[in-house]
Amino acid sequence: MIDFEHEYIVIFVKCVDTSLRFFVDMLGFSMYEHIEIAGRGCPILQMQSGHYIMLIEKETLECETVTLLTDDCLRDYHAFKKQGIEQLGKPEYTDAGLTISFYDPSGNKIMLLEARDYTDA
Repeated sequence: MIDFEHEYIVIFVKCVDTSLRFFVDMLGFSMYEHIEIAGRGCPILQMQSGHYIMLIEKETLECETVTLLTDDCLRDYHAFKKQGIEQLGKPEYTDAGLTISFYDPSGNKIMLLEARDYTDA
């Protein structure tokens, strides 16, 4: 049963099985729960940060940009590079912090953000 105490980021995908393998095998997410919505299986995955994503298969898909938080963008960049993640962008400093981006098998742009406060204390 879905736990409404947690925040979920929903990612619409073309194929749940392909996306599940990508997020678990390539990105290191872990399976948290598998629920059914409108007769379709929807896996809920837990990120290393403790946040959750839900994969929902959708026949007609408009690719989106999904921002996920990380505590160490450079660590993740090197791990993903070693895993062979395709179209992995180099780390970039932005006003919000350090980011990297890549695409999931459905064409969604995944952006990892290590939030940083650049203001002087």
